[in-house]
Amino acid sequence: MDSAGVFHQLLINSVIISATTFTHGVFVAAAAAVFRVTKARSHGALRFFRDTAVLVLLVLWLMFAHMLEIGMWAGLFYYYGMFDTWETSLYFAGASFTTLGFGDVLLPDEWRLLSGAAAANGLLLFGLSAAFLFDVVGKLHLGGRAD
Repeated sequence: MDSAGVFHQLLINSVIISATTFTHGVFVAAAAAVFRVTKARSHGALRFFRDTAVLVLLVLWLMFAHMLEIGMWAGLFYYYGMFDTWETSLYFAGASFTTLGFGDVLLPDEWRLLSGAAAANGLLLFGLSAAFLFDVVGKLHLGGRAD
């Protein structure tokens, strides 16, 4: 691979990582804003159901964000003709983004730098989601005293 090919891949990596990170930031910021508004005091069973609903909705919201980001990577792979079908592009993007990496589907050699970037991007964004969930659980004081 020539240096122009490497530079092109690094440029694409920078653009897609910026786009997915911005997307994830919007989702996390929106969830944080909603959480701040809905953090009204409640007690007993009402508090239990509110906290459970907050966690379930937050997990679904973050999963939707991750699915969208996987779709962004899949769109990139499909747009550049790295795979013949959308399904294969989506499968590879999901396996890479989640760092699962089965290895049964691979990028063409001239595009292989993108797979590591997809994995690193997914790892960081899943980490951001986990940190956000951890923070929310701490603020809900699950199983502990009410605020």
